[in-house]
Amino acid sequence: MLIVLGAILTVLALFLLIEINRVNRVAVAEVVLATAWSKRFSRQDLEDQKEKYIAHNEKYRTVSEKKEAKKTAQWEKQIEEYQKQEDRYMTGRYFSITDQIAVFGYQLLVRLRLDGNSDMVRQLTKACEVSGYADLDYSEETNGKKNASVYAFYLMACCIGYVYVGVILALFLIILMTVMGRSTSNVMIFAVAGLMLPTILGIIPITSLQDKSAKRQEEIDMDFANILSKMALLVTAGMNIVKAAEEAAYSGDSMVYLEMRKTVKEIHQSVTVAKAFADLQRRCDNRYLDKLVSLVSKSYSAGNLNLAEDIRAINSECWLDKKHQSRRMAEKIQNKLFIPTMLMFIGILVVILVPAMSGMSLF
Repeated sequence: MLIVLGAILTVLALFLLIEINRVNRVAVAEVVLATAWSKRFSRQDLEDQKEKYIAHNEKYRTVSEKKEAKKTAQWEKQIEEYQKQEDRYMTGRYFSITDQIAVFGYQLLVRLRLDGNSDMVRQLTKACEVSGYADLDYSEETNGKKNASVYAFYLMACCIGYVYVGVILALFLIILMTVMGRSTSNVMIFAVAGLMLPTILGIIPITSLQDKSAKRQEEIDMDFANILSKMALLVTAGMNIVKAAEEAAYSGDSMVYLEMRKTVKEIHQSVTVAKAFADLQRRCDNRYLDKLVSLVSKSYSAGNLNLAEDIRAINSECWLDKKHQSRRMAEKIQNKLFIPTMLMFIGILVVILVPAMSGMSLF
């Protein structure tokens, strides 16, 4: 049995080394660039956390100034470290062992034909586009691919590469623990740990990005009806769509308002209205926004005398859907509260019935 496992381990390790050496320079360049982006995104997340923490503490004073300074100093140290790592990768002269794993995963994805046309990579690419990271919003292409596609392929490559390394590590631990005379249960525990640890390291970046995108998209969907109502009101009053979008964008501070501000800023920087709204559509995956963008593009290309009525129609449909969505969220919350409610009810029954059945007074 050990001989067979040793042979499998040797074949897997040799295949890993061979495939790493066969990767072309374009793949290596994309891995290095995507790794630099990952460091940048981690730094940006920490900067956002620090700013929100400082703003929250200035408003509510939940901690002392000394604790605030200590916490922000820790964040600044981490931010500085991520900045150094990003700069090293951007020079193109730094390449670590973990990057070798990503390169192998890249090559394995190519062999498995999991390119940008596969559903898995396409969904992850969409999550990258709506993640809120500015580098992935850009429409410029890198090596013939959009930035979001490059980063999505990098995340998939890291995931599959770490899973492969986990299999190798699990086999190695099985052989090692068996030679050391450990029991079967201990061998299996070490094998599972060896498999799961690299797998988790590969999955965490994907799940983190998807969670961030989903949370951001949920916030946009909840507030889009509000900003659309303001735009409909202003257009009905006779204001043009660009000016209405600008007035509505600066009437709130949630995610959808910030995204609309980016669109207004692009228009003021000589970007066409159709292009600016198309970029907004790509960053914010919302079906009513899709209808609004199509309406605005049609209005600027062919004209639309009924623009105000069309926007009001979209607005009415959006508010109806928001009501249904609120009802679904309320039902979901009720389902989540069912188990705690039942536990509280059982606890009350225990407090009442146990003394009664034992003949003791409640007091």
